[in-house]
Amino acid sequence: MHKSRLSRRRLRGGFLHSRLGDRLVDKALWQPTHDSLARAWLVGFPITMMPFLPLQSVLACVAALLVRGNLLLCIALQFLSTPFTAPVHLPACYFVGEVARGQHPVEVWRHISGDPKELLTGHAVSSLYFGAVIIGLLGGLLGYAVLRHTWRPSVNTRPPLPRNRDSSPPMSKPPIPVRSAEKVA
Repeated sequence: MHKSRLSRRRLRGGFLHSRLGDRLVDKALWQPTHDSLARAWLVGFPITMMPFLPLQSVLACVAALLVRGNLLLCIALQFLSTPFTAPVHLPACYFVGEVARGQHPVEVWRHISGDPKELLTGHAVSSLYFGAVIIGLLGGLLGYAVLRHTWRPSVNTRPPLPRNRDSSPPMSKPPIPVRSAEKVA
């Protein structure tokens, strides 16, 4: 960021800094740590599960700024909800929504496989969004828990080495002089 003259000192008083403050240059937003990635998954996954939500990436960025989650992961998660993933995403949301409303899973499955265009009509849309909320919240919480408890931060157990002016490592003992063969005899 410093090479392109984006430092806190240069951003102070500008448009973005006046609106977002120092949160914009917070290291947690840009560097992947287990905490920032877990927070990004927690807010980014539920947003990506909402079908037909315009400006998903913008909403994910705002949510990441609010919780100091990793921006790049929040944006990347939004590409899970694309027209290419819709044949899997939409029926899964509808299925979960209908089963949560009390329908029998076999009947719901027959309805999905029989007429998939029916998923975009009145009653089906409410089940679609209800299922998306359930999957989004459960997936967000599950991903948060997995990232928090499986990826442990590295702990440096050794104390840092003292900095010397020369690049040679410090010597604890002076070198042992080697005797030549003539002096020994």
